[in-house]
Amino acid sequence: MKIKKILPFIGLIVLIVIFFKLDIGKIADIFSSIKPVYSLICFFAVIPIVLLVNIEWQILLKKQKIKVSFWYSLKNIFIGYFYGFITPGGVGAYTRSLYLQEESKSSLLNCLSNIIIFNTIDYFALLLLGAIGAFYLSSNYPYILLTIIFVIFVVVALILFFFRNDKSKKVFMRIIRLRIFTTLKDKLENSVDSFYEDLPRFNDIIIPFVLSTSGWILKYFELYFISKLFMIDIPFASFILLFAVADVIASVPISVYGLGTREITLITMFSEFSSTTISYEQIVSFSLFVFVIFWFVPSVFGGAITFFESNKTKKFIFSKENVKRFEDYMKKYPELYEKLAFLVKRNIPRSSQEPVIVDLGVGPGLLSKKISDILPDAKIYGVDPSEEMLKLAEKNAELQTIKGTSDCIPLEDNSADVIVSRFNLTYWDKPVDSFKEIYRVLKPGGRFILEALNRDFSKWMLLLIKLHMLSKGSGFAVARYHINGYKTAYSIRNIERLFKSTGFKISYREGDEKDWKFIIVGVKH
Repeated sequence: MKIKKILPFIGLIVLIVIFFKLDIGKIADIFSSIKPVYSLICFFAVIPIVLLVNIEWQILLKKQKIKVSFWYSLKNIFIGYFYGFITPGGVGAYTRSLYLQEESKSSLLNCLSNIIIFNTIDYFALLLLGAIGAFYLSSNYPYILLTIIFVIFVVVALILFFFRNDKSKKVFMRIIRLRIFTTLKDKLENSVDSFYEDLPRFNDIIIPFVLSTSGWILKYFELYFISKLFMIDIPFASFILLFAVADVIASVPISVYGLGTREITLITMFSEFSSTTISYEQIVSFSLFVFVIFWFVPSVFGGAITFFESNKTKKFIFSKENVKRFEDYMKKYPELYEKLAFLVKRNIPRSSQEPVIVDLGVGPGLLSKKISDILPDAKIYGVDPSEEMLKLAEKNAELQTIKGTSDCIPLEDNSADVIVSRFNLTYWDKPVDSFKEIYRVLKPGGRFILEALNRDFSKWMLLLIKLHMLSKGSGFAVARYHINGYKTAYSIRNIERLFKSTGFKISYREGDEKDWKFIIVGVKH
């Protein structure tokens, strides 16, 4: 296993080691001694901090001419909490740039540069407070001050380099040509200049920097009073500076939101500066309580916002823009169409010299194109209810397009050798009627090839699929259209019963309950 894969979990390992040395009973006693009303009040501590952060971000958004409402940017911050929480090193937090692009209609790189600047200012404010704290601790821990000064130097050097168009563009172009950006390369290369659009000047970031510094101080001010619930007695100024140093150390990407690294740092420093004896159990209990308030709860709240944002009752509109984006995204997976096209070929009756094939739900015609390449003598009908999709299908493939639906196919009885449908079942209003209609159109011995989404597929994996789609430039409308299809999807067993109840004999099945999709082939008796 490569070292970079285990780095994000080092802090968690440290935390587990710490827990083995603690008295869990004492930790339980500490939490039980805190009045519930005080604990409840503490959970509201994050609200003024998030509001202050949002004000800071709104200033930067306006400087870069990215227009979103105060309410939306607030939601976007919580979305960042959620994605940061579920990804190693918190890198998923930058996913919110995709949501920002969708809402603001600005370029992706412009939105990304805005969030990078925002996070850099916030981190630099923390480094400044950490440097002051490290100077305060320099007699005890001289290496901490040197380390933070070095980090500040590196951050400043990177800022000066990357935000100077003439020097950094070549490096940036090399970065986006790396393998991980293969599918987005063309889009990023064509819009690389937008990364530098309306970058704020030095004078523009002074107020956001002051607000960010004030936010950190406000947070430590709140934490100081929360620490009193855990009987931690440290002078106010010392507490702020010590916690700033702990947060700087916790920002090293070897943990999940600093778990483990923050606890070991606080144990080391709090014990020396407290006027009374502080147990490890007190420090760890306090630190974990802070983690829940300032990271875990906002992340859960962000998860709820992400869920509702992703599941708004917006019907997919087959506009030219959405249809074109749908086509562009699906063209990135030619191997999926090729595999299904060969399955169609294997199911053509040997006696049929000019097979009749119906692509039910033809979409942009990408499957039909593969079928016509493999079976040049076949007569292909593309059926779809969307005129925009039918126009695209005519451009992409040699076929005859027909406007129709699964339960009303405008073809004669016993006229088709094969009817193939790819991921359309979930959108059929009357699946039983549709299966009967397909049976009517097929010739005796004809095959119905159905590729469908699996209802039993893991919902957490669906989230990862959505992130994957967005990263490949699908856009929210297309990603939502695909993912929402799972809401009305069917299990393999349900579809097998539907095949049998409408007169089909199942001749082939591919996929199981854990797969995201399955294929079933039915033969008309």
